[in-house]
Amino acid sequence: MIHILTFIFLLITSQPIFSSDSTSYKRAYEMESLSTLFAIPLYEQTLQSSNPKNMQKAAVSRLFYLYKKHNKIIEALLLGTRYSSIISSKDKAGIWKSIVEIYKPVSYENLTTAYILAVKASVENHAELLGYLKEYKETKLFEFVFIVLYKRKQYELISILLEEDPTLTSSPLYEGMVKIRLNPEKGKEYLANIPSDVDKDNGTKADLLYLLGQYYRAIGDNSISARYFRMSGSFLWPERAKIETAKSLVLAGNFSEACQTYTFTPSPNEEVMQIFYLVCNKKDKDFLREIKSSLKALGSKEGGEFFQKVNQSLEKWD
Repeated sequence: MIHILTFIFLLITSQPIFSSDSTSYKRAYEMESLSTLFAIPLYEQTLQSSNPKNMQKAAVSRLFYLYKKHNKIIEALLLGTRYSSIISSKDKAGIWKSIVEIYKPVSYENLTTAYILAVKASVENHAELLGYLKEYKETKLFEFVFIVLYKRKQYELISILLEEDPTLTSSPLYEGMVKIRLNPEKGKEYLANIPSDVDKDNGTKADLLYLLGQYYRAIGDNSISARYFRMSGSFLWPERAKIETAKSLVLAGNFSEACQTYTFTPSPNEEVMQIFYLVCNKKDKDFLREIKSSLKALGSKEGGEFFQKVNQSLEKWD
């Protein structure tokens, strides 16, 4: 879990600015009284629609604050770049201070340079970014660039970078993830071509099984997907295996099995884990109904099938 500094946020106005065309902002603002975590997708939705400038500024400011509050550090960084005139230099500096702490021993200069190159790179124009990554050959620097590009949905660019220089990472996880995302069958082919006669550490074994779980989920075979995720946890990263297994069980229509198999603790910074806690442990279906608009917003995102399934389950519970 990523930990970042806590910041004090000052509201730009003493009262929210509501008007007839600001329904999504109003809904997000009111959701904060129930859950700041689940207000996030509603503020994100607000920014996807056209709003008056003062409404946009308020939504960006609230969202930036909530990203920081819930340790969504890369999201805060990208938001600060997209709305650079709204987010203050001081707040941006605070985000970079946290990133430097997370990606030690990579320097501030290397991280900021890589970030600038990453956000301007494209499938057609990526030579400068690739050259920089080749020059420094720092695993954590590549991991940072990977997550920035992945959050920006630049899957094809990541795939090209790794095809042009496979030495950027020794783990099959990164290339496997983007290949499965772009084309599940090509992802499966990539996994099949990984030599089986080479000794692999537990981390690599866990990653390969995890990727097989992702492949079967991508083609809609969630029961088999759950098996591979579960097996991956026997080698390493059992928490990752637990959450992905539980998600696949839900997607397969086995919500009760997920609850019976695992115990979930409160997870105030992670939506999926928090939902499992609310459903399986706290059994707080009333609260889930109150955040239904947030679940719907999460379900509309790429990869939001789990949240769609939760909403469908809520309708059955009514």
